[in-house]
Amino acid sequence: MSRITKSQTIASVLLDCLAEWRIERVFCVTVDNETANTSALRKFHSAFSLVSDQSLVLDGEFLHMRCSAHIINLIVRDGMAEIDQNVTAIRNAISYVRSHTNRLSSFELKVETGKISRGSLPLDVKTRWNSTYLMLTTAQKFKVAFNKIVAEDKLYNDYFCEIEAGAKRIGPPDHSDWNAVDKLCRFLVIFYNSTLVVSASTSLNSHKCYEEVVTIATNLMALVNSYDPELKSKATEMFKKFDKYWDGLKNLNKMLMVATVFDPSKKLELVKLCFEELYGNDTVEYKEMYDSLLNVLRSLFKEYNTRLGGDTDPDDQSSQRNKTSQSSREKSIERMEIVDDCAGYKRIGVRYKQKLKEIGVREKKDELETYLRESVENSELMAGMEYDILSYWRSNAARFPVLSEIAQDVLAMQWMKQDLKIESRLPSNAKILEELEEDDKLERENGDASTVLE
Repeated sequence: MSRITKSQTIASVLLDCLAEWRIERVFCVTVDNETANTSALRKFHSAFSLVSDQSLVLDGEFLHMRCSAHIINLIVRDGMAEIDQNVTAIRNAISYVRSHTNRLSSFELKVETGKISRGSLPLDVKTRWNSTYLMLTTAQKFKVAFNKIVAEDKLYNDYFCEIEAGAKRIGPPDHSDWNAVDKLCRFLVIFYNSTLVVSASTSLNSHKCYEEVVTIATNLMALVNSYDPELKSKATEMFKKFDKYWDGLKNLNKMLMVATVFDPSKKLELVKLCFEELYGNDTVEYKEMYDSLLNVLRSLFKEYNTRLGGDTDPDDQSSQRNKTSQSSREKSIERMEIVDDCAGYKRIGVRYKQKLKEIGVREKKDELETYLRESVENSELMAGMEYDILSYWRSNAARFPVLSEIAQDVLAMQWMKQDLKIESRLPSNAKILEELEEDDKLERENGDASTVLE
């Protein structure tokens, strides 16, 4: 009996689910970077392509979509593991200050400005690195106060002499801890902002992913050139891993770029800027990536146009127009030529033909050409509002019937939305801080009540 591999199981389950849901056409499948998933999608591609000749888009060439959020988490997890003790030292210091109202009040006296509450010093959820980033960046603002408490608070020092998990508690944080965390935050801010975008599960985000990938890559590349040897070494290591997890930025699934193009406020302009940032302007790599993207766009348009029963290939249309034009010219030879420029006599029709030669005859363009040639939409809106891409495609569906169909598939290219929204299960950082403030308020009130009773 042959052993069923993990990849075979994944492929079988995916095929069974699609059959049960009566889904007979797949644009792409987003998975994390497990090796089994890569093998599973190859098996799935082979099996699902037999469902019909239209079951996969562009023959499934861009079926495998790597999860941006998972890649970010892999990089960050590796980076944070190396300075775990530095982070723990600061976490322990915050835990001490937050553990009692009197300790918090004592710490407040050492802070130069502002009133301190438990919410002012958030404690992270260890399994959520974004909350660790917020904890560390907040703690850095109070570094001077933490340094003062070492010299002035005996209980603080005793706290770090206590045994925890069979060893003396890590801390208090010293210069090396703060220095390590400061450099870590230089990296975490890059990933923190991007993960807010690509991890959005209840809003459209596929058109933003390529921009975030390039933002991360270019910022890491800048740190690779840092004069600080530690930053340089760390950035080099992170960039290599980031490029590896994407299977090379040049090999990145081009549907991420296509999704960007289908944002009317960006079109090709943002993608060209990304190519320029990554490869330099007017380089061979720039031209290769740009030409490759245009080829994908044209292939995508051609396939959807055919599926929707539209006209034939634009190249075939152009050829037909040329044949018709040639036939008309042959017929015109049989007619007598109209005399022009005789004794000052001129015909407007002839002058117009000359004018067309000067400005160039504009042939009729297909939807894709028209869309790409038009100016990008103005996305400047009121604060807190986001440009509504879907409204654009709904209102322009009659003008771009084929492109609007592509847009429906490309812009839906994100993680599957769940009935139970993530926000309902995992509170936001703002919610966490709000709850901490409320706990602090109750603790203070209980403390005051105890004082009155005494």
